[in-house]
Amino acid sequence: MSLPVTVLYGTLNVLLTAALALNVSRLRIRHKAFVGQMPEPLLRPVRAHGNNAEWLPVTVFLVAFLELQHAPSIPLHLLAGGLLAARVIRDSCMLARISARPAVVANYLMVFGMAFWSLWLRLRW
Repeated sequence: MSLPVTVLYGTLNVLLTAALALNVSRLRIRHKAFVGQMPEPLLRPVRAHGNNAEWLPVTVFLVAFLELQHAPSIPLHLLAGGLLAARVIRDSCMLARISARPAVVANYLMVFGMAFWSLWLRLRW
């Protein structure tokens, strides 16, 4: 069974997480910060990467759950793309020290919406 929407957005989210990890590694080398050391310039990049890594499995699983239940492709692309956009905006804002409240709210709304949609699809059978 193929899961094209999950593969597309899962891969894009993995690339975002890897880019954030690469940024942290670059900053660790620049600031000579190793295990147990966290200079101030690393705080936000490390948290942006960690937060993205925490949400990655949740969002990929939700897209897969919906796709496995034959959810319509266009709404699924819109939600998965919206989640990716919310993650990019949130991480960019965090790195730039700007409030990302709208992106955070959008992320939560889409995750809960997708979870309830998945439950509804499952329980309606």
